[in-house]
Amino acid sequence: MELNERKVSLPAMDLNKVAESMNEAIKEPSGTPEPPKPIDNRAKVKDWLNMAKIDPKEEIEDSITCLSLVGDTHDGIISTLGNFSLIIGKAKSKKTFSLSLFLSALVANKTLSGKFKGYLPNEKTKVVFFDTEQSRKHVQSFYHRVCRLLSIEEPVNFETFCLRRHTPQERLEIIDFYINSEPDLGFVAIDGIRDLVTSINDEEEATKIASHLLRWTEERNIHIITVLHQNKGDENARGHLGTELVNKAETVLSVSLDRQDRKISIVEPEFCRDREPDVFAFTVNENGLPELVGDWEKPDIKSKKTMAPNEISEDDHKKNLKKIFNDLGDEVKGSEVLDRIKTLFEIGDTRAKEFRTYYLSQKWIIRNGHLNSPKTVYTLNF
Repeated sequence: MELNERKVSLPAMDLNKVAESMNEAIKEPSGTPEPPKPIDNRAKVKDWLNMAKIDPKEEIEDSITCLSLVGDTHDGIISTLGNFSLIIGKAKSKKTFSLSLFLSALVANKTLSGKFKGYLPNEKTKVVFFDTEQSRKHVQSFYHRVCRLLSIEEPVNFETFCLRRHTPQERLEIIDFYINSEPDLGFVAIDGIRDLVTSINDEEEATKIASHLLRWTEERNIHIITVLHQNKGDENARGHLGTELVNKAETVLSVSLDRQDRKISIVEPEFCRDREPDVFAFTVNENGLPELVGDWEKPDIKSKKTMAPNEISEDDHKKNLKKIFNDLGDEVKGSEVLDRIKTLFEIGDTRAKEFRTYYLSQKWIIRNGHLNSPKTVYTLNF
């Protein structure tokens, strides 16, 4: 059987036009693409502005004091809810031991040793301690030290954490998570705030940490106390981080060793926004517990950091000036003079400049050049 072939006629196609159409379809769009339009944040900023606006008729409660020191004439305030404070001191000055005295009063929520007065509201009795540099064994010892001060084996409202193994960013995230997860949290201690940043002199990181502290304390209405070393050459808190925290803290306390008895640590206020607490001293007893030195009195003489140049003998001044120029040469740059004055007298930048001005007025040194010129040098004149 033969099959009939069926012819189908197709319309003629212009192959050139087909090719042009295909090329046009795959051709990249001409001209520079328009950049994405910026996200409009005005609504968010407007919300922030509304939250920040102060209503003059609103009844705002005073901040609740949660830690104070009982004094002879008044109670000195260290901590209030909604703020943060700072403890500074040289290495091995027993900053962490002083912290255990404060936390024991807060965990017990009462006055201990007739000196440390802790008060946290019933809904905010949780106290937590984060350590960033000590071993797990040492952090555990801190926990047991607080318990022994209270004669309580295991307080239900006290926890400690060792963050040594983690990176700065991980430590920050852990603390942030805890603070935002504990409903009854009232007081947080961070021993080693420096270890939440990669560089202590990075201004951006310093601002970031201070902003976290301000946000945590305000949003959760808690208090955070932090610990930071002082510079080796003076008594200022270390780095840009120290400067930022001192500026923002409610209270700054310094811990130093008594120069006459190195077994005694002295705790004194450096900056306070409220009633300044009295200076007190403590030592560590044979049981490894901090205890107040009852008969200790603050020396009448001023510490070096508060002494004016004219309150120091001429012999001491000239002895140190001779040492500076003997070590550095006949002509010494202005910055080097200041650095050595700070180190020799254990004072800060502002006080060191006062000393330099005093030496110029006494004509013990002579300045060659303009005050702020990097080329200016000083020579000894006696």
